[in-house]
Amino acid sequence: MKKDYKVSELISIRTLDEQKDDLDEKEKRTPYSQELRLFSCIQQGDIEALLRQLGSLDSIIVTGKMSDNELMQYKYMAVSTITLATRYAIQGGMNENKAYEFSDRVIGIVDKLSDKEEIMITIGMEIINLTDEVKKNKIQPGFSPHVRRCIKYINENINEKITVSMLAAHCGISADYLSSVFKKEMNENLRSYILRQKLEKSKIILLQKNENSTTVYSKLGFLSQSHFSTAFKRFYSMTPSDYIRLSEKGKDSNSE
Repeated sequence: MKKDYKVSELISIRTLDEQKDDLDEKEKRTPYSQELRLFSCIQQGDIEALLRQLGSLDSIIVTGKMSDNELMQYKYMAVSTITLATRYAIQGGMNENKAYEFSDRVIGIVDKLSDKEEIMITIGMEIINLTDEVKKNKIQPGFSPHVRRCIKYINENINEKITVSMLAAHCGISADYLSSVFKKEMNENLRSYILRQKLEKSKIILLQKNENSTTVYSKLGFLSQSHFSTAFKRFYSMTPSDYIRLSEKGKDSNSE
């Protein structure tokens, strides 16, 4: 039976029974290599890879027994996960103060929760948000000031309508000059870059519960649903609806 796609379903938790002497491979603690793959996605600011890792069978987390209270077991796991995620985000270029503020805020939220599913929803969403923040900082120092400022503006205003003329005015240079510099340094047309960033953001939103192309296009400043769907299909060779179905199918297969 098909389930609604939930961020909380991306992560499964199993507590290791330390009293068992004959643990098979599936009952052993989650290997460090698997944890490293997961947290490296945060460090790289790679949301798509993060979602694939969370949605895979390898992301079933097996922890040691930290408390006889099941709710506290989840809270301890959440705190350790957020603490590690924060360290990797800093390694990925996130401002330390901002990262620690994130950690304190999320741990404070978890501390007040009294439901296991709420804890998983919170951790899932916040890890995705953290990875998105790291991605915003992935601007190479070797780029010119105009290109860095341009990319920063796009990242911070991805939900709004963005044009080359607006970016040129923001940078204080002509649209033609900005387009030329951007293409030279980024090896991509500026208009194409704006569109691609919006579409990447749309893929994240589409994987959230109760979202579809009808609502997503307006959230990202597309002219119409048709404009959004056409662009999505041109970039990814599938419609937004196809993308949602494939994601749900993959999740159902992993759940079997």
